[in-house]
Amino acid sequence: MGRVAGRVHAGPVIGRVPPLERARTDVAPLDGMPPPVFADPSGVRRRRLRRLSYAVAVLLVVLAVGFWLSQLLGGAPGSGGLFR
Repeated sequence: MGRVAGRVHAGPVIGRVPPLERARTDVAPLDGMPPPVFADPSGVRRRRLRRLSYAVAVLLVVLAVGFWLSQLLGGAPGSGGLFR
C-alpha cells in the first residue's frame, strides 16, 4: 500500500512532474509602459482624500475623548462615577 501519514494512507505516486528548470513557461510581451490607472495631474483627488482623512481623524479623536470623559465622569446616569 503506501506510506502512512497520520491516519491517512497515501498511495503510490502515479504521475511525474518535470523539474522547474525544464518546465515550459511563456513570457507576456510588453510594448512599453501601460498608462497609469489613477492618474491625477491636477491634484484634486489628492486634496479631497487628504481633507477626508483629516475629517475622519478629527472625528475619531472627538469620539475617543468623549468616550474617555464618559468613563471618567461617571458613564451612565445613576452609576456613581468617579467624581460623584
